[in-house]
Amino acid sequence: MWILRSIILLVGVAALVWLGTKNAGTTVTFHFFNKTYIDVELNLIMVVTFIAGMLIWAIGAWIREAQLRIGLIKSRREIRRLHEEIADLRNLPLEETQEPEIAD
Repeated sequence: MWILRSIILLVGVAALVWLGTKNAGTTVTFHFFNKTYIDVELNLIMVVTFIAGMLIWAIGAWIREAQLRIGLIKSRREIRRLHEEIADLRNLPLEETQEPEIAD
């Protein structure tokens, strides 16, 4: 899976570099919510957008890793509890029960 991610990242970076070289010196008017930025280079917008996407991805990955770690901790607690229960069951004394006598 990491190979696929690496390939996608490589293609993304190559596309960003290619687009940056094709649009070198191009200025645009950029509208971001209620703000308008006039004569901003397209390369700057592409780089900032790429970095923002990477940051959002990193935050999502950190959140997912925290969820997985919490699940792992819960599973380990459950396993420890079950091991203790098994040990308790093994230590129970064996009692022989007498079968009830059938009266004729």
